[in-house]
Amino acid sequence: MRAIAVLSVLLIATGCAAEPPSRAPELPPLPAGARPFELFRRADLTQIDQADRALFNDCLADNGYPQERALGNQPVAAVAGLSRPPISPRTEAEARKYGFGTALPAEPAAIDRKDPAFFAVAGRCETTARSALGVPIEVAGLRDRYAQLGNALVQERARKVETILVAHSKKLAACLAGRGHRLQTGATFSARGDLKQFGVALGTHTPAKPLAVRRPDGLPAEVQIKPAVPAREYRPSKAEAAFAVSFVRCGRQSGLFAAIDRDERAIEQQIVERHVAEFSGLNPQIEAMAAKAREVLRGR
Repeated sequence: MRAIAVLSVLLIATGCAAEPPSRAPELPPLPAGARPFELFRRADLTQIDQADRALFNDCLADNGYPQERALGNQPVAAVAGLSRPPISPRTEAEARKYGFGTALPAEPAAIDRKDPAFFAVAGRCETTARSALGVPIEVAGLRDRYAQLGNALVQERARKVETILVAHSKKLAACLAGRGHRLQTGATFSARGDLKQFGVALGTHTPAKPLAVRRPDGLPAEVQIKPAVPAREYRPSKAEAAFAVSFVRCGRQSGLFAAIDRDERAIEQQIVERHVAEFSGLNPQIEAMAAKAREVLRGR
């Protein structure tokens, strides 16, 4: 369904001085002009993933399985939702080209391994790769917690934007009706409802077109390769594109877009302040791990 918009312990000891109170966590500093969500070190997390993947594939190659490295796949960018605008489309050109859809990400080629011996080696290599970046179990836990933080930022922003959308829903719906896009009989405007509430048919993604991949040398004949699939663009229906253009015009006319633009930075600031403990605790660790990742990648 496609939506329109998207701890303290007291120590008491006789004859001992009291422990000084710990400082409250603070948000890391931001460069001048940077937006609050830039506190999330997305590039650092992506670089850690790249180093981990490279080390893992190197270890596989050193243990008799060089084919994964030969494919040359890289992990996808971390927490991609942070790079997307809070509501879309915002321009008529975007509306006509994309409607309310987004492309499906590319799928890398993968070797369909079934040999238990491979998975035994892969388990050891996972630990080997992470040990170059820190204590393996801590590396995995840190990355997971940081990714969860990033996803929380995206979800909380979406809820805030939804509140703004609901506040403008009457004006927005009236404007849309004036342009010929009325809610279905008995329907009440829902910020989470898809376009069918307006009787608009959805578009589709372009068909998957797997790419031919050169078979890595030494790969047993019985082992299959899942081909890579390029990103698949979304093609809106004619009715969706027309509705999206009206949505853009009504987003401006109703004051919806102006309200989002006015409040977006404050929304981000409120959200990061709710996560001050995570940012103050995790960012230094992510930055230190990313520095190790850069050393690893330079040394390969």
